[in-house]
Amino acid sequence: MRSEYDVIIAGGGFSGLFCARELSNRSLSVKIIEDHNKIGYPNKCSGVVSLNSLNELGVFPKEKFVQNSFSKIMFFSPGNRHIMLNLGSKKILVLDRFALDNYLAEEAVKKGAELSIGTKVRDISQDKSSVMAMLPEGNTIHSKYLIDARGVASSPKKFTLYSGAQVHGLYKNFESDVINIFFDTRLASGFFAWIIPINEYVAKIGLASKVNPLEHLRLFLDKIEVKNTSKLVIAPILVGGAIKNFVDNRILYVGDSAGQTKPTTGGGIYLGGSASILASEAISKKIEDHSITLVEEYEKRWFSKFRREIELMKIFRGYYERMKNKDMEKLFALIESSYSKEVNLNLDYDLHISSLIRILGLKSVSSIFFSLFGNAIKESLGRLIRQ
Repeated sequence: MRSEYDVIIAGGGFSGLFCARELSNRSLSVKIIEDHNKIGYPNKCSGVVSLNSLNELGVFPKEKFVQNSFSKIMFFSPGNRHIMLNLGSKKILVLDRFALDNYLAEEAVKKGAELSIGTKVRDISQDKSSVMAMLPEGNTIHSKYLIDARGVASSPKKFTLYSGAQVHGLYKNFESDVINIFFDTRLASGFFAWIIPINEYVAKIGLASKVNPLEHLRLFLDKIEVKNTSKLVIAPILVGGAIKNFVDNRILYVGDSAGQTKPTTGGGIYLGGSASILASEAISKKIEDHSITLVEEYEKRWFSKFRREIELMKIFRGYYERMKNKDMEKLFALIESSYSKEVNLNLDYDLHISSLIRILGLKSVSSIFFSLFGNAIKESLGRLIRQ
């Protein structure tokens, strides 16, 4: 059994496998260690991402892992007001994460990466020249660098978490090319519920809550009259923003381990995928040129690209978590009066807050939220935009 590699990747989820693909494409020796017995299982992600983001990541949509595409998002208030966001073209995709993760694993292995499943990394240590990963039965492997992509549990930061619960269900009374989002503090306080069709009959149906997600999901399923369900998944959803430091000497954190998810929705495909590319580039450069610093090449470049968007999302999340159902009804009424029940926007799904402000204008967005929260949010947004 080989015991020395250029890079060990602890965790065979999306971000870890993305790193493996990038690094093996650069002819580095890579060892992936995944503690579950299957790649892509359990499937903890709804899999929604924009087409533009996938193209930027170099993951070109393939029939085997794209389940559906959408041109519209319908938002429902607690009192069943609804506003349709029309994107003009089918720019949003829902992915089969099991198929996508296995595709990335196959691509990495084809390029020479080694993959061990059903194996747990018990401990990690490092010195000035290498990293050691301790495996079961006393086995130890060594590498020049290690990427920690094991998720929430391995992070050095205590995250702000919601508990997500999702099933596959037979749905009716909803269109197959529309994502449906429901706001109601009785069901998903501080978060939302969703129906994401994967074909004309079956949808991913779920919500997130800080307490009793299964009970709230049952109530939501009753509300939308869905009885036949399968594939229940319960998973943590990160909304607190990224950790401060992605680099600890020879250990790099990516994906959920680094908190690289959107504070508004918890989605991490684009943010984690971008981190995987930057981390892989940084390691490759560092091996060739020891004067390169991983912090500069990975951590600072990622924050340079996403810091402002993350901070904007955190501002909106903070105010959203304070909203009661009556505030949500007022917000829907304000949007209807300012625009209409159908809004046409060329919106960037993955960078949606800055995109929304750019399209509508800071003054317009601020005035809507000023009606709910007063000057505080207006000042917060203004300071961040001016930076």
